[in-house]
Amino acid sequence: MSLTRQNAPITPISAPQSAYLAVEQQPADETEAERLTRLRQLIQAAPEVADLRDFAGLAREVMGEGYLVHCGSSHVWLKRDDQTGRLAIVADRHTTRYRDWKALAPALEDTSSE
Repeated sequence: MSLTRQNAPITPISAPQSAYLAVEQQPADETEAERLTRLRQLIQAAPEVADLRDFAGLAREVMGEGYLVHCGSSHVWLKRDDQTGRLAIVADRHTTRYRDWKALAPALEDTSSE
């Protein structure tokens, strides 16, 4: 009796990602605020994608010169050329919870009476 083994090809399966933009620093001026608002609108209007890094080109186009746009494994971050801190991040709504600079921190639960 002869045994044969079938190997299924190994292909990575990426879950759909729902992109959002979290602006982590206060916009420097009205122009930057308008660009970030436009970028947020375009990202919100986009369908779910397999790879958030696809938004890097869009971020470069909308933000223009003066910004660094880089990708991680499944996110895109923006920095001002002259600063080290991250200005904003494009991330997956299903797996992350970045907040805007002006968003209130969630209230902590009081567990002292338990």
